[in-house]
Amino acid sequence: MYRALVMSTGEWLAAGVLALVLAAAHFFAYRVSRLSRKTQDVLASVGGGVAIAYIFVHLMPELAVGGRDLTELDIAQYTPTPITEAGLFLTAMVGLVAFFVLDVRTEEGLASTRRSYRIHMLSFASISAIYAYTLPSTISTGWDYAILFTVVIGAHLLLADRALARAHPNQFAHETRWVGIAAVSIGFSASFLFPPANEYMLAIGTAFLGGVLLLTTFREELPSASRARVPWFLLGVSVMTVLLLIALALGEHS
Repeated sequence: MYRALVMSTGEWLAAGVLALVLAAAHFFAYRVSRLSRKTQDVLASVGGGVAIAYIFVHLMPELAVGGRDLTELDIAQYTPTPITEAGLFLTAMVGLVAFFVLDVRTEEGLASTRRSYRIHMLSFASISAIYAYTLPSTISTGWDYAILFTVVIGAHLLLADRALARAHPNQFAHETRWVGIAAVSIGFSASFLFPPANEYMLAIGTAFLGGVLLLTTFREELPSASRARVPWFLLGVSVMTVLLLIALALGEHS
């Protein structure tokens, strides 16, 4: 699923540039939240289409392949093979459920407005840090996937932060986006100083992020049916699907 995280100086520099793209998404999310509703709906439709294509054309197949690879570990001796193969999908489910419960609890008013804001801010920051930590692995997987991954995650951060910027505009402009940028820096630095012990730990982290991406795509990145811009959504789906298929074809012949 992944190769060992052994990278040249040039590859690390390239990964750093991609990390800057993620940081920029945090920085400009506030401006997106101030655009007209129509423009936001267009951006959300395109971003949602891109994310949907990435999830079903690349992420899900990667989890399936990674699940089969897990059967080669020692744990497979103590766990039925079907359960082992489903391990990464279970991890993705945990990520989805954990952040869904977090959203529900904060929206129910079980926490004060200030505390709710802090919880959301820290949860978004933690996800940004994990995204940045896994980013260098995409370079070792392939340049094409690295760029596409960054596009998807950058759009995800831009649109997911938009909700927080709308709900807490002053705090977001003066505090949250800097926390997000710091989280990207911390995650990326950790990937250099403390690389994953093995590719399976990286696969587990990616699977968890996949579950979170699924949740936020359907809750934040896709506008409601009454506001969705179907042509823009189909454009996002089509372009990302074609790019992923080209990457898959090139990978088969490399």
